[in-house]
Amino acid sequence: MKRVFPPPPPHDPYLEELAAAYVPAGINWKDPLVAPLYADLEGLPPTLVQVGSAETLLDDAVRFAEAAGAADVSITLEVWPHMIHAWPLWNARLEPGRRALMQAGEFIRRRW
Repeated sequence: MKRVFPPPPPHDPYLEELAAAYVPAGINWKDPLVAPLYADLEGLPPTLVQVGSAETLLDDAVRFAEAAGAADVSITLEVWPHMIHAWPLWNARLEPGRRALMQAGEFIRRRW
């Protein structure tokens, strides 16, 4: 699955700045605590992944969902059209953000 409307890629120095803020120097990028994609996913509870089609990490979210499914995790992947990274945080002004939060709440209530 590829992004429907990919945003213009950020400049490399900007990505490097974000990466350094997230993972300090000397930390292994493939450490499961840093990148759950590399974790042993077996035994995870039912998992919901919500990702926007314009999300920079869309491909990683899809790969995570695939890896979880391969580990026999009950996985629900929702790709929201035209949404960007962390769009539910804009729920006060963005209707799809409100719907995403409501759907996440419904997902949790159905399973727990």
